[in-house]
Amino acid sequence: MTLTQFKVSKTDNPVLIPPPGALDLHYPSDDDEPMADTESQYYAITDAVFALKLHLQRLDRAATVRGNCALYYDPGRLTAYVAPDVLLAYDVDLPGTEGYAPWVYGKVPDLVMEMAAPTTHNLDSGPKKSRYADLGIAEYWQYDPHHEYLEHDLMGWHLRDGRYESIPLTYDTQRGALIGVSQVLGTDWGLESATGALRLWNHAAQSWYPTDREAEAARATEAARADRAEAELAKLRDQIRELEAGSN
Repeated sequence: MTLTQFKVSKTDNPVLIPPPGALDLHYPSDDDEPMADTESQYYAITDAVFALKLHLQRLDRAATVRGNCALYYDPGRLTAYVAPDVLLAYDVDLPGTEGYAPWVYGKVPDLVMEMAAPTTHNLDSGPKKSRYADLGIAEYWQYDPHHEYLEHDLMGWHLRDGRYESIPLTYDTQRGALIGVSQVLGTDWGLESATGALRLWNHAAQSWYPTDREAEAARATEAARADRAEAELAKLRDQIRELEAGSN
């Protein structure tokens, strides 16, 4: 089943189209499987979701970004779904308890990503990749946080005439990363040479979007700096009061 992706401007409200004759049908989001095989895979998923959400905020673009979300592909079978590690769909407001049924929203997701793991990488490179192409998903990316399961740690494909074509990767010396351009996102995925980590590029800031842990560390550093500044100010006020008291 392939659905034509419709064009909407970023100022349009999300389009929510109920499936004909099944207005109350529930498409569970949880596929009853663990979110990740390993800690490395878990952080790869959460970091990608966090970076994508920051990117959408910067663009002021409405979209759903979800990790490990059930993606249905047969209106007649609730058991017919796959669960991409990362799913992005522009102009769709998907409730947190719902899986993604393309016939509900009139479009398929715009991008999916899989993070390689011991029990899943063969499926990601074979049946799931074919399923995403058959559905008509514009971009498919794979990343291997373990650096042992894929031919290359970062791989991407763009859909053309119903088939996935490889997205070329080039090394960027200035950024110190292998770069793959995402047409869907309008920015670059990068594989850092120093760390092997997957990053998303912020063109406005000319830097990588932070991971959730990096953002939390930055918040903690700023909070500590503010506390030190407040303590120094309080100390200075006490000294002023002592001087004023001594002069009276």
